[in-house]
Amino acid sequence: MWNPYENSRQHPHDFTIKYRFYTLEEGGRKQLAIQGYRCDFAYESDEITTTGIYAIHPEFEDEDGQLIMDTEHPVHQEGQGRM
Repeated sequence: MWNPYENSRQHPHDFTIKYRFYTLEEGGRKQLAIQGYRCDFAYESDEITTTGIYAIHPEFEDEDGQLIMDTEHPVHQEGQGRM
């Protein structure tokens, strides 16, 4: 069962995003992520050997805008999430 960041960090999300995971054919993941997925990213202009990378920890929502609480089954390939 997922413990929402708003509970564990005592801070509401800052913004909502629309996401889509690339398919394997597009160069994306073999399996979809689960709630709790944490990803690394860099901006195209970054030189990661000197600037490093950033981490982001989205929380995925279901079709009704409610947080997905299941941490064992994959989230949707595309949808909405909280940051």
